[in-house]
Amino acid sequence: MFMPILDKFNWGLILVEGEFSLQHFAFVEDVKIYLYTVALITWALLLYSLFEGFRRWTYGGERIQFKPLGYRIEVFLRYGLLQWKVLRHRFPGTMHLLIFAGMIWLLIATILRAMDDYIVNFLVGDVLRAYKLVSNLAGVSVLMGSSIAIVRRARQLTPGLPKDPSYFLIHALFWVIVVTGFMLNGMAAAGYRAEYESPWFDPVGYLFFSWAIGLDQGTLIHYYRILWIFHLTIAHLTLALIPFTNLWHIPAAGLNIALSRLEPPARALRSYPDIDRRIEEDKPVGIVKLSDTTWKQRLDYEACTNCLRCTNACPAYASGKVLDPRLIILTMRDLLHRGKWDSTVWDEGGDGSNTALLNPEAIWSCVTCGACVNECPVLIHHVDTIIDVRRGMMSTGSESVPEDALNALYNMQHMGNPLGYNPAERDEWIRELAEKFGDDIIADPNVEYDYLYWIGCVASYDPRIRSVPENVIRILRKAGIRVAVMPEEGCSGEPARRMGEEALFVEMMKMNLENIGQYKFKKLLVHCPHCYNIFKNEYKKYLDYLEANSETRELAEVLKRLEVEHHSVLLARLVREGRVKPGRELSLAVTYHDPCYLGRWNGVYEEPRRVLRSVRGLRIREMPRNRDRSFCCGGGGGHLFFEVKRGERISYIRSREAHETLEKAGNGDKVLAVACPFCNTMFRGEEENFNFKVKDIAEILSEALED
Repeated sequence: MFMPILDKFNWGLILVEGEFSLQHFAFVEDVKIYLYTVALITWALLLYSLFEGFRRWTYGGERIQFKPLGYRIEVFLRYGLLQWKVLRHRFPGTMHLLIFAGMIWLLIATILRAMDDYIVNFLVGDVLRAYKLVSNLAGVSVLMGSSIAIVRRARQLTPGLPKDPSYFLIHALFWVIVVTGFMLNGMAAAGYRAEYESPWFDPVGYLFFSWAIGLDQGTLIHYYRILWIFHLTIAHLTLALIPFTNLWHIPAAGLNIALSRLEPPARALRSYPDIDRRIEEDKPVGIVKLSDTTWKQRLDYEACTNCLRCTNACPAYASGKVLDPRLIILTMRDLLHRGKWDSTVWDEGGDGSNTALLNPEAIWSCVTCGACVNECPVLIHHVDTIIDVRRGMMSTGSESVPEDALNALYNMQHMGNPLGYNPAERDEWIRELAEKFGDDIIADPNVEYDYLYWIGCVASYDPRIRSVPENVIRILRKAGIRVAVMPEEGCSGEPARRMGEEALFVEMMKMNLENIGQYKFKKLLVHCPHCYNIFKNEYKKYLDYLEANSETRELAEVLKRLEVEHHSVLLARLVREGRVKPGRELSLAVTYHDPCYLGRWNGVYEEPRRVLRSVRGLRIREMPRNRDRSFCCGGGGGHLFFEVKRGERISYIRSREAHETLEKAGNGDKVLAVACPFCNTMFRGEEENFNFKVKDIAEILSEALED
C-alpha cells in the first residue's frame, strides 16, 4: 500500500547480509535542511558564548595555563566524566549520574548515527540491536534523573536549593526531548522496519511502535514529520539555552575541572611574588576590583552549579552567620557577567543589603576550614577568593576590617604574637623547660638534632596548653629522640595570611627562616596544624620570591631543605616501631576531633587515631562528622583572635556533637581528644557546658606511659 511513497522519496529498508540497518532521515529527507540550519545557528551561538567566556576569563591579557596536558586529562576523567566528587553524596549524586550518563550516551548515539550515515554503515544486526537497547536505557536514565531532580527541588529535599523556574524548564525540556525521541523511534519502526522491531532490544520504542503500527501510512508519515521538526526544535532550543541557564555549568565546570589548579587545595592559595613592587608603587594586594582576580578565580565563578554542597557544609553558615560560600561565588559571577571590572567588589560601609556586592561580614565570617572546597564537585576554591578579598580590604585600609583583627595584627608586629602577650613570658617558660628537661632542651647552633620543635604562639603563651609541648618533649626523650626548642621563636605568620595582611606574613616568614637557618636538624616538628600547613605548603609559595632577591637567597636554601612533621605523625610512628610503649590502662570515653588544617587541608587522619588506639582502656567513638567531613572548632581563619558576633558559637555546635557522642560511650570520665592548640583553646571554653575534658593526643599518650 505504501511502497509508491517509499519509492518516490527513496525511503525503505536497507538490507545488509539479511540484517537491517537504520534508514537515516526516513520520511524527512526533503526537509533535512532544517536540521542543518538550526544546528548551524545553535552551534554558532554556543561557540560565540564560549568565546565571550574566554574573553572574560582572560581579561587584562592573562593567559590560561593548559599544561601539563596529561594531568589535565586525568583530573577531567576523574572529576568530570567519572563524577568522583558528585557521587560522594549518594542521593543527589545518583540523580546527577542518571542524567549525566544518560545524556552522554544520547550524545554519543547521535554522533554514531551521523557516522553511520555519512562515513560508514556499521549500525547493523546485533550492533544495531545493542545500540538501540543502550539508547533505551539511557533515555530512561534521563527521565528518572530529571524526575528526581524536579521532586528534589520542589520538595526541598536538599535544604536551600533555589526554586528558579529555569531549573524546572530545563528538566521539562529533557523530558520532551527524550519522550519525543522514543516516539520517533517507535513510529519509524512502524513505518519501515516493522518485521524487525522487538521489545527485547527496543523496549520503550516498542510501546510507541505498538500504537503507531495501527495507523495508516499516510497518517503515520504526516505526524512523524511534524514530530521530527518539533523534536529537533526543542533539542536545539535546549542547547541554545545553555549560556543563559544553569546548563552553562556543563562547559564551564568541565573547563574548571580540566584546568584546575596544579597544586592540592592547601597549596593553592594565591601568592604575590611582586609584593615588594606593589607596596613601593602603592598598589593594592588582593582583590579590590573585579579586574584584580585571576583567570582561574574567574573560571571558578563561572563553574558554580548552585548545588549548595559548599553552603550546607559551611560551619559559619550552620551557626547562623551571614556567610554563604555559594553566594560569594555567585556574586562574583554576577559582577563578571555584568562586566563590573573597575567596581569595588564589597559593599564598603554597607549593612549587607546590597546583594549586588559582597557582604564584608560574610567575608570575615569565614573560618577557612576548607569544608566548601572539600565538598565542591567542580573544584572551586572558595577560600582562595575569600582570603584574597580580605587582602584587598587590608591593603586599602577598609573600614570593614574587624577591629579585633587589626589588634591581633598589631600585636604580631609589635609583640611577635597575635595574643598580645609580652615575649618575656615565653622566655620565662623556656627557662622552666630547661629546669625540667635540662639545658640541652634549648637549641644550640653547634649541635645537630633529630627534631627542632616549633611550639607556636598559643602553646607558648597559654598556661593551660603548655602541658602539650611538655608532654611531647617527655615522650620524645623517652624514645631517645634528640629534640630542642628555639629560644627566639616567633609567630609563623599564619594568622596574618588568613586575615589578609600578606606583607606582614612575608616579613615574618623571612624572619622565621633566618632564625631556623641557624640550627642543624633533620626535621622541624610542629604540633600546631596551622603552623604545620604554613611551613609545609605556604612558605613554599614564596620560594621564587626569595630566590629572586640576593638578600634572601640563603633563606630560599633553608626553605628547600626544610622538612616538617606534625607531632601526631611522629608519635604514631614511634608507637608502631615500639619505641614508645603505653603500658598504663586509662578508663576514658574518648572522641577525636579532626582539626581542619591537619585533616582536610593536609590529609592526616589515621595517625592521631593510631596513637589513641595504642592506649589500653579507651572507649573510642567517632563523631558523625569526622575525617574530611569534620566540623570546624571555629578558631581558623584568624577567629581565635577575633569574633564575628552573630548566631551560635561554632565551637558550641561541635562541642554539643562531641557531648552527644561521648554520652553513648557509657559512664566515666569523658575526653574530647584534639591535635591542635587552636581546637584545644576553643573547646576548653565549652568544657563546663558539656562536662568533658579537652586533651591533646600527646597528653593522653603521656598519661599511659609507665614512669
